[in-house]
Amino acid sequence: MRRIYYGRVSTLDGQTAASQYADAAQRGIERDDVFIDEGVSGYHVPPLQREQWQHVERDLRKGGVLVVRWLDRISRRYDELHETMQRLMKRGVRVECTLNEMAFDGQETDATRKAIRDAILAFMAAQGEADYRNRREMQARGIAVAKQEGKYKGRKHAVNYEEVRAYHAEHGGSVRSLADHFGVGVATISRALNASIDQGPST
Repeated sequence: MRRIYYGRVSTLDGQTAASQYADAAQRGIERDDVFIDEGVSGYHVPPLQREQWQHVERDLRKGGVLVVRWLDRISRRYDELHETMQRLMKRGVRVECTLNEMAFDGQETDATRKAIRDAILAFMAAQGEADYRNRREMQARGIAVAKQEGKYKGRKHAVNYEEVRAYHAEHGGSVRSLADHFGVGVATISRALNASIDQGPST
């Protein structure tokens, strides 16, 4: 039975793609079976709109094992996570979480165990969205207080935006190739290329 690892890295996550590749390797999953969406929000971008997740759905359409760090890698929204997990369960997919070894088996046939499985999934999905909303609210409050005290300077950019635009103007290249060149994520390069040219140098 094929085992696939899915990861997701957003601009707000402490994890990196490297850490999730390492997590997959520790589970004996070949790199060709690892799919990671980089620079993608788990709250604002639905799973089916992500390039790498689409590969996961395709490869697991007849069942298999999906390994994730935690369910929030799939989605941080209750409705989206619940719908996606139910779709996987109906296909007979087994979802394994490396964070705490929890597993949700789509091949479960016992009615009671299926009910318990689905109840836990619903609770985890609701908790995931609540945690995300709470974190963002606390972050916003902290920024508001810092601004009032004149201490907020904004988040430093991971790369100089003007340098990225200058390099791109001279050498061209895809967002992915630029990300590899500067050693940052594709989302950072996208922001740099789309940023206003009136923006001053960033550090």
